Amino acid sequence: MTEHKRGGDLTLGGQRVHERLTREEPELIARVLSRIQAEVADYRRLPVEELAGDIAGITRQAVRAFARSLREDRELNAAELRQVGASAVRRAEEGFPLEAVLTAYHVGAREIFAVGSASSGCADVGDLLEVADRVLAFVGTVTGAVTRGYLEELRTKVGQEHTARRTLLSVLVDGGPVDVVARSAGITLPARYVVLSVELGPHADEASPGVDAEIAVRRKLRRFLAAFEQACGDGVLASLDGPGGLVLLPLSDRLSDRRAVLDAAGRAAGVTVLAAAETAAPPEVRAVAAQTAEVLDVLRWFGRPPGLYGLDDVLVEYQLTRPGAARDRLAAALDPLETHPELVETLDAYLALDTNRRRTAAQLHVHPNTVDYRLRRVRDLTGIDPLHPAGLPRIIAAAAARRAALARR
Repeated sequence: MTEHKRGGDLTLGGQRVHERLTREEPELIARVLSRIQAEVADYRRLPVEELAGDIAGITRQAVRAFARSLREDRELNAAELRQVGASAVRRAEEGFPLEAVLTAYHVGAREIFAVGSASSGCADVGDLLEVADRVLAFVGTVTGAVTRGYLEELRTKVGQEHTARRTLLSVLVDGGPVDVVARSAGITLPARYVVLSVELGPHADEASPGVDAEIAVRRKLRRFLAAFEQACGDGVLASLDGPGGLVLLPLSDRLSDRRAVLDAAGRAAGVTVLAAAETAAPPEVRAVAAQTAEVLDVLRWFGRPPGLYGLDDVLVEYQLTRPGAARDRLAAALDPLETHPELVETLDAYLALDTNRRRTAAQLHVHPNTVDYRLRRVRDLTGIDPLHPAGLPRIIAAAAARRAALARR
């Protein structure tokens, strides 16, 4: 086993490696910059002054840091790593790809090794291997510093953007100086938003044994929103939890087929989606969001199937369920059923299945004659006949009014 050799004593071709790197520094830096431009496409997009200035400066720092670490027989110190991290932060601020930054450091390390070992011979094998090991260790240390600096800046930036968007959404929905908040956050408001109140069905994973339900819910929401962002860009604002919530989509030509966009989001999330939508200028979002939430309630109460709806699709149903004496009396008409849960269950299934008695019986696992008997009991107790065409509108309205009343208790 050979004795460890100090970095300052590592010699190739009769020349200490750190001294060769220092002597040939200008040529080495030029070689690194040339090779980076040739091999890393993103660097060819940079302005010439940035390559000759900031990038050349970073390259010089890296070469000198490695030479010093050899001469002093040590790893990079905290100050040197801070320089590396600071340069990565600047690249993150510019939106420059992390992959390109890391590739550039690997290119630089190969050139450092090539220059340092240029005159090595057969007698230098031991030192050559030691230098190679030092270069690999240098690359690993630098890669960690670059990645940490870049990702910390990215997290800060993403966090700031997230906070700005949450603040903007809050002001849009709750009221406030929308234009002021948008300007301060650097966000350009669209002329109009599509305001969506959505109810998301559960994903199968949420009830799967051994699967963390919270993770399944977050995954569902992430995929749902990602589909909207893919279709509409980065101007999407949302406040969602597991069952659903509010989404604002910038109105543009990309939203010409809203139903197709909503269907795509539901497929991406793997869930059914029930949604109420209207368009609104930014100052109108508060009122329209309240209205779409009410329309979504109506869709639930009337058992509408998944899909996209507007107020015009449920005008009568919406009006029937507005608070007031009429709604209260409609809901009260079904009070006699409160002590007969089997009658409530049968009536709800009967109405949800388009008054089909056989399908109702199959769903409830009872005989069709039992369904007839129970519906006649509903008639006897409420005075409204669900089996007669004349009684259907009233019983449907009464059932929806009852659901609306229960939801507000």
